[in-house]
Amino acid sequence: MATVQSTYSENIDAALPGMAADADFSADTRICETAAGIGFGLAVGQGTSDNEAKLAPAAAADFVGITMRDRTLVNDSDDLYAQYENMAVMTEGDIWVTTGGVVSAGDNVTFVKSTGVLSSAATSGTQFEITGARWMTSAANGGLAKVRLSGELPAS
Repeated sequence: MATVQSTYSENIDAALPGMAADADFSADTRICETAAGIGFGLAVGQGTSDNEAKLAPAAAADFVGITMRDRTLVNDSDDLYAQYENMAVMTEGDIWVTTGGVVSAGDNVTFVKSTGVLSSAATSGTQFEITGARWMTSAANGGLAKVRLSGELPAS
């Protein structure tokens, strides 16, 4: 008989990008508009149609939430929603994300317009702040940290 698995980790991952950190959250269902797909744990903006979402929003006011991990997807191994798939987008609650820089608990949360990657970098024409969001845990660049979304939408 062939060996199926000869090694294993003694500890499971505490979380993965896009996982809800607890059971108390609100989410919307949106259709993935971005042709290349959208990964889990990324900031997304209002899409062309009412029920769509995309990367690269035109302004901070277009932010609609952070994509949630969905283990039921056929392409789950790619860790993304394919174009036209339904996405779970968290609007309020705590969610795990991969950081795009060093973050500290209590800091404001920003995201890169073109990639949706979250950090605490200063706002600019390509780095937008998420209204009412805070880092709940600290992490190094590329680490896993928890973001709290207040459910507050940005002013349009």
